[in-house]
Amino acid sequence: MKIVSIKNTGEANALKQAVAVLRSGGVVVYPTDTAYALGGIYSNTRVRKKIMEIKGRKDEKFTLIASSASQAEKFFPFTAKQKKIARALWPSPLSLVVTSQFAVRVPNQAFARKLARAAGAPLVATSANVSGGHNPYSALRTAKAFSGKDAEPDMIIDAGILLKVQPSAVVRVLHSGEIEIIRKGPRSIMEEMRKFTFRS
Repeated sequence: MKIVSIKNTGEANALKQAVAVLRSGGVVVYPTDTAYALGGIYSNTRVRKKIMEIKGRKDEKFTLIASSASQAEKFFPFTAKQKKIARALWPSPLSLVVTSQFAVRVPNQAFARKLARAAGAPLVATSANVSGGHNPYSALRTAKAFSGKDAEPDMIIDAGILLKVQPSAVVRVLHSGEIEIIRKGPRSIMEEMRKFTFRS
């Protein structure tokens, strides 16, 4: 498990190293706008399996991070209302359910967006902890938690201590056009979502 500090290495170099790991089918811990995430290229089944092993998790449903609404729409079919919400509210801590397995969002955190853009596909963005553990805001503590385990990340991108914030909201747009709140997020995004509560 390699730890790369953005402060010491520089963002461009850290990004380059992380992308190389991702494209080779590796798993990376990286900063987002809500916490450190454990991820890899979402379409790689071996990557998803390894992430589940690292977390000690059986649930195969994942939140993903995309670089932009355009990237998300390239990989997943969006309804007209989903497009309207995404283009109005992203980047933000708002995840839209796009399949039975995945929800996707575009984060406020620039490095995470750059990483997804450079990788060329959305990335798994599950909390970088053992299932049931606290959300991780420190890369070094995350490294200690995973060190010595049978399965561990290939690389950790250290962006320092992240601010402790509420996890992203997760919502599903129903066929009727109404919105189902699966997980509440920060108050600001929930207030913005009220504009889209009713049918189109």
